[in-house]
Amino acid sequence: MTRAGRQPIIVADAGPLIRLAAAGLLGTVKVLNRRIVLVDRVMDEVCGDRSKPYADEIWRWIESMGDAISHVKTVYGAGIDALKSKQRTAEEDALLKSSLRNSGELALREFVERWLPQLAGEAIVVYEDKRVAALFMDSDFPVTLMTTRSFARVMQDWGINADAVAALESIVDRYDLKPALVGEIDSETPRDLRALPQELKP
Repeated sequence: MTRAGRQPIIVADAGPLIRLAAAGLLGTVKVLNRRIVLVDRVMDEVCGDRSKPYADEIWRWIESMGDAISHVKTVYGAGIDALKSKQRTAEEDALLKSSLRNSGELALREFVERWLPQLAGEAIVVYEDKRVAALFMDSDFPVTLMTTRSFARVMQDWGINADAVAALESIVDRYDLKPALVGEIDSETPRDLRALPQELKP
């Protein structure tokens, strides 16, 4: 990920948006001048229940971003919506409950797999849930993974927000934060030799 690049930023799960909102950093994302990708299940996780913390703030930010945010429909999301909208049997209720678990990450994986990036730098995935890294470790396509802390560090290093790291660190008493990790999954590397994201070097 470079300052001059224009690769889209793909939000892997609800965690990064909630933490950026809590730290007052959502507005800074707009200055990156990049497209933000939200798959349907991640959108539902952050804004589906407006009583959740920061749901309204994130919704307003999404509206303010306009066309800078790409809203992506997935088969996974469509299946869950279909189950939600019908009268369900006990078996279907159990299926819905099971499907909602990790649904944002699974819908994201479906989208990236359909997009099929050719270079790791084409797909910048920002995540907070540790399951995201595991989900992409066996992928057949290259991808770059970056935690929220790394994302804040990049915004600060690029001079976009000199207080980004401090702002994010100010919420650690309320939200768990993964270390500043970044990693490229190279589809040419055998699966058993691939490394999980490592600490971002200064």
